[in-house]
Amino acid sequence: MIELKKLTVVAALAALIAMPAASFADGAAIAKEKCAACHGKDGNSEDPKVPKIAGFSAATITDMMEEYRSGDRKGDKYKPKDGAETDMNEVAKSLSEEETEAVAEYYAKQKFMPANNKFDAKLAKKGAKIHDKRCEKCHSEGGSLAEDDAAILAGQWKEYLEEQFEELSKGERPMPKKMKKKFMKLNEDQKKALIEFYAAGGK
Repeated sequence: MIELKKLTVVAALAALIAMPAASFADGAAIAKEKCAACHGKDGNSEDPKVPKIAGFSAATITDMMEEYRSGDRKGDKYKPKDGAETDMNEVAKSLSEEETEAVAEYYAKQKFMPANNKFDAKLAKKGAKIHDKRCEKCHSEGGSLAEDDAAILAGQWKEYLEEQFEELSKGERPMPKKMKKKFMKLNEDQKKALIEFYAAGGK
């Protein structure tokens, strides 16, 4: 009888360990409660100031959330229409690791819908050449491939891109050493061209 109880406990623990993070927390439900007001139900935000995160790899979203949780990356306070003011740092801190993983998996399965941006086609063409030379290695296929475990840049909101480029230029947002070395060599005209390229959908 004692041996049977031991086996039952061991089996239960084994099942618990094998259970995926999503079984501990419903990613869709958490996303609806914590993220949808700003990023949209499926991660395709309708506000040019808020990034589209649908289709990002789960690893990318998890890494971003960790940066916000640790404070390495500062999130602006934001108040969506008919919603309460939110702060990405506070949202990240409010989620457990299992909940963060569940949310990341949920958004990773959603389809990224490119923003309908206005862009300068001539400047975007120049940006394409700069991207191929400086950025394609890590942001392949024009910055559209989620498998790179980097944010999808192609088709992202132009206004958001402009804000992020400014933060990167001022050193207000962390970036890998390899990226920093290349990014800091860009002049303002090159940065503008890259933004137009990504706003055009990376084409």
